[in-house]
Amino acid sequence: MLQEEEAGATEEANERRIKRAGKHSVRRLNTLANLINAKTYLEVGVSRGDTFFSIDIADKTAVDPAFKFDWKAEQTESVVFNEMTSDEWFVACDTSKKFDLIFLDGLHTFEQTLRDFCNSLAVAHDRTVWLIDDVVPTDPYSAWPDQLEGIRLRKKTFGLDVRGWQGDVFKVVFMIHDFFPMMSFRTINNKGNPQTLVWKAPRANFKPVFNNAETISRLNFFEFRRNFEVMLPGTEQEILASFAESYAKA
Repeated sequence: MLQEEEAGATEEANERRIKRAGKHSVRRLNTLANLINAKTYLEVGVSRGDTFFSIDIADKTAVDPAFKFDWKAEQTESVVFNEMTSDEWFVACDTSKKFDLIFLDGLHTFEQTLRDFCNSLAVAHDRTVWLIDDVVPTDPYSAWPDQLEGIRLRKKTFGLDVRGWQGDVFKVVFMIHDFFPMMSFRTINNKGNPQTLVWKAPRANFKPVFNNAETISRLNFFEFRRNFEVMLPGTEQEILASFAESYAKA
C-alpha cells in the first residue's frame, strides 16, 4: 500500500510539472537556458516554486523571504534555497559564483526590482541573461506601487474585486533604457505574462528618453502607456529569435 501511495504521489508530481512546463515563464526560461547553454540559475522571488522546480538546469539557487513549501526537504548540494530577503542574500552571497540565467520575480516595486537588478550584476558575467517579470501593468490600479492599496482603490472606484497587480516594475525597464546603454533588452508582450529579456550587449545609437532618474521614478500608468515603445515590445517568438541571433554574434 505504501509503495502504491508513493507511486501515486510521484505521478501527481509529474503531472504538476508537465502542467507547469507549459506556462510562459517556464517555457521562456527553459528556451533561454537551451539557447545559452546555461549551467547556473538564480531565481529571486520563488513562492511555491512553480517556476523554479521546472527549470531544466542542474545548479539552481532560490531566494525568497518565505518559501511556501518545505524547502529543507528539497535542498541538495546543487539546488540551494535561501530563505531571506534578496537584499540580505546579495549582501552575504559569494560573488565569485556567477549565474548564467537570472529570473527576477521578487517584490514588484520599482525600488526593489531595480535594487535586485543592480545587485545581481555582482553575480553576473558578460554572457549572463536576465528575465524580469511583471513589466506591463494592465490598468492604473495594477501599476500602483502598494498592492493592497491598488486593489482597494479599484474596488472602491468600480466595485470590482480583482486582485491583479503588477506594480511599477515597468520603471526598471525605463531605467535600463536610459542608464544602462551597455545592456540590450526586449519586452515580450503577446501571450502570457509580459516579461523583459535583458542581456549584455551595447545598444547602437543610444539616446536617453527621460535622462532623469527621479522623473522615471514618478511616472504613472498613463505616462507609461504614452512611452510604451521605450519597452521595445514584441512577440515571444520574434524576440527569442532576435535574441538568439544577437547573443550568438556577441
